[in-house]
Amino acid sequence: MRRLEGKVVLVTGSGRGFGRSMALAFGLEGAKVVCVARTVSDLEGTRDLLLSSGGDAEVLRVDLVVPEEIDSLREAVEEGFGGLDVLVNNAATSPWKTLDETTVEDWDRTLGVNLRAPFLLAKAFKGSMAARGGGSIINVTSRSAEMGFVAEVGYCPSKYGLEGLTQCLALELRPLDIAVNSLNVSTPEGRRLKPTELTLREAAEIPEAERSGFASEAEMVEAFTDAWTFLALQRGSGVTGQRLSTKGLAEELDRDGWDGVEERLRGRLTKAVYQPYGFPRKVRYQTPGGGWDELVFEP
Repeated sequence: MRRLEGKVVLVTGSGRGFGRSMALAFGLEGAKVVCVARTVSDLEGTRDLLLSSGGDAEVLRVDLVVPEEIDSLREAVEEGFGGLDVLVNNAATSPWKTLDETTVEDWDRTLGVNLRAPFLLAKAFKGSMAARGGGSIINVTSRSAEMGFVAEVGYCPSKYGLEGLTQCLALELRPLDIAVNSLNVSTPEGRRLKPTELTLREAAEIPEAERSGFASEAEMVEAFTDAWTFLALQRGSGVTGQRLSTKGLAEELDRDGWDGVEERLRGRLTKAVYQPYGFPRKVRYQTPGGGWDELVFEP
């Protein structure tokens, strides 16, 4: 429908997974998509996919834990495209290690990519977004911002922190007409995302029985383009300060329409509500290689 025609959208972590699907959807909606990640081969794959689908993409290799590289990214976007309309803080990392296994370096990198980088990127681009009449920041989050998980001693705190950052920025940036929302990842029914830490080449080496359950980019785009575009087009005067589920938002838009969802959410913020829940008998958790392990608790 080309609803993002003329918009410049930057998606971090768009070399694979959720970010690649978002980048593809935005490109198909007419946006100029700036794809950012560390793995060049994955970025090139995203660019090729966008171009072959009729989209427009620029790829930039950036290490988000290096502030100087974020400064260079800002300069490249402002000089090359005149500024930014939509910032998607999707990039995330986790070593999938337990407390004993997690090093200080693991902790620092996880918080650096998942929390400090969205803070730095918001500082870097708020000026150009405001100069273009406003914009939208989408912070990609997960259930790890709601509850603790084994082997996520750095990842969970980073996602909890990202929710707090979202609420603070929603308040501070509203006068600039910049919307700031958090968006929980989702997949179509019966599918799941590829492990985030694996490159596409590494993911291709996972046994077919497991790979067959991964959601394809085409499936993600078909299911969620409306939800992602809805958030990309929000401004501070519209829907801001919300924590939303991709799947839930898609269903609400289908049921209530664009205007109905905006009317329900406009002028509202979100606060955390902490509720006790039952201690599990056992938990499965991801391991560094993309597999799974299990921790069983005493009755």
